[in-house]
Amino acid sequence: MPSRTIPKQLPTGQGSEDARVERTRARLAQAVLSLAAERDITTASVAELARRAGVNRSTFYAHAQTPVELLTRVLSSELDEVRRHTMEQLDFDGRLLRSLTRSTLCEIVDHIIKHEAVYGGTSHASSMFALRIVLAEHVEQSVLIVLREGFLVAPEPGPEAAALYAAFLAHGVAGAVEAWLHLPAPRDERVLLTAIEAMYPSWYAPDPGP
Repeated sequence: MPSRTIPKQLPTGQGSEDARVERTRARLAQAVLSLAAERDITTASVAELARRAGVNRSTFYAHAQTPVELLTRVLSSELDEVRRHTMEQLDFDGRLLRSLTRSTLCEIVDHIIKHEAVYGGTSHASSMFALRIVLAEHVEQSVLIVLREGFLVAPEPGPEAAALYAAFLAHGVAGAVEAWLHLPAPRDERVLLTAIEAMYPSWYAPDPGP
């Protein structure tokens, strides 16, 4: 008779251990987001952030080495999920189209609004870091991937030109978001989306038309 495949079982206690890790990660994420919304995250100490999260320093170091690194990981993890959605659709479409850049941009704006206290909060240094480092780097890397994988054809080929295109688009998006966050509330998301799309070069994400 054919042999049965016996499913592997998790070691005793592993499930509860994973749940504890997830709870700790969630507490650390909430702590670093709230702290970054209040003051300059670049001057925050590990001890302060660990206290706020209700964990000890050794637990903190299991997740990040500095508060800045933790903030970067928390924000980047959500932006990476946006990129994953984009890449899945790119694999299906075969090229970057305006409809996809629009849906991707909408997801990024949703992320920014969710963490508006960080991106546009009272702590100028933390908001500048989130906008000009985390967000800009995410967009820059995304554009580089799209160019490298051939989903987009730029006027000038080669990695050197790609780096310039990616940097221009990334910092333009971050700058537009920063200016939009400085507008008085309530802010119109459509104004931000339309402004960014209007700044795209003609070769970037063409609209295939009807």
